[in-house]
Amino acid sequence: MKKLFSTLAVVALSALSLNAQIKEGYIVYDMKIEGLPPEQAAMIGDMETKVTFKNGKSLSEMTSMMFTNQTLADDKGMLMLMEQMGNKIAVKQTKEEMEKEEAKQKDKPADPKIEYTTETKTIAGYECKKAIVTVIGKDKKEDKMEVWYCDKFENTNKEGKGRGQGFMKGLKGMPFEYAGGQGGMKFKLVAKEVSVEPVADSKFELSTDGYKMMTMEELKAMQGGK
Repeated sequence: MKKLFSTLAVVALSALSLNAQIKEGYIVYDMKIEGLPPEQAAMIGDMETKVTFKNGKSLSEMTSMMFTNQTLADDKGMLMLMEQMGNKIAVKQTKEEMEKEEAKQKDKPADPKIEYTTETKTIAGYECKKAIVTVIGKDKKEDKMEVWYCDKFENTNKEGKGRGQGFMKGLKGMPFEYAGGQGGMKFKLVAKEVSVEPVADSKFELSTDGYKMMTMEELKAMQGGK
């Protein structure tokens, strides 16, 4: 279960997620996870992730029958709220703390290599383009990902911040379909609903009342140190 919690946190940070591009609205993704024991898969059920964005702020909300996860990110830092089986955990990091944590990494992964193709397809009513993203891990192993992105929307994580989200660094638009994995589990997100209506500023105001505050180091230790 801790391994699952870790994977979901990585995805949530995904969502840590515009020149003449659209700067305000939300995208709802269907999310599928493979590689879970049947009993866990039945408990979790269908999942979806909603990413709301406005002028440099993004809020990722992941929900299932078993848990909720919210991650708010802006130029000041990030706040993550997790609730699973009655346990409520909050993790907050300033931009400076995130930069210090990144600087402490001895073997930083290289920037991804992005190959843009001419292939297109329509996802959630928007034309998306395919990119082949090659992620180079700490062990120098290359992992290729197929990412369908829409360049009408700004990439809310163009700096590739967040564990497992390096593939987004430099991407010319918002991913509308992509897949990834951790350990024996794999996940896939596909956009199913898109709105470009104005978003209220109050959407980005999260309360930590009732949550146990933890540091990122404590969260990593709980998840097995990954």
